[in-house]
Amino acid sequence: MPPSTAGRVRLVDAAEQTGRTTATLLASLTARLGSLFLVSGADGIGSIAAGLAALGRQVAGTVEGARLGKAIEAGRAGANGDLLWSELRIEEWLSTLPPSPVLDQLRNDFALLLATDVEQTLELLPIPSEVAGIGADQAEQVRFVDYLVGLWAFSAEVVRAVELLAGPTLAPPGSVYTDRAPDEGPEGSLLR
Repeated sequence: MPPSTAGRVRLVDAAEQTGRTTATLLASLTARLGSLFLVSGADGIGSIAAGLAALGRQVAGTVEGARLGKAIEAGRAGANGDLLWSELRIEEWLSTLPPSPVLDQLRNDFALLLATDVEQTLELLPIPSEVAGIGADQAEQVRFVDYLVGLWAFSAEVVRAVELLAGPTLAPPGSVYTDRAPDEGPEGSLLR
């Protein structure tokens, strides 16, 4: 997330958007959970990865996204990543899958957590059937709060890692990327 939006979480629809209710948020979540039984793990993970890449392409159009992307491309991480992506055919694999709208899904799920009528809405919708898996006596309880704190820790680590990868070639904040070659003078690839 670009620093300009850090500290803010967008949970509210824009004024022109309508139709998002607790029921539709819950239906979206249950549909995604239900589809997991219909697709392979590779397709599910690939669609999420393709969605993250689509989000990355979109964010690359912002000043901070372009700054971070160019820094990664200019460093060892970019070269190694491109090589791995190509040789392991990850690009080919992900390019064949529909990208999940990962940011919209995340925002919807957080909005659902803040809804005041979740209990009433759950009473209206069919509850998913019991899932099969390892026996309850063999499994450690997976609590929601553990998942959310784990998501936070994982996300913070990803942010730190990407910033470290970009660090050696990261332009100073406020730099603006242009498509000009660096040898074209002071208006080269990064303007300060």
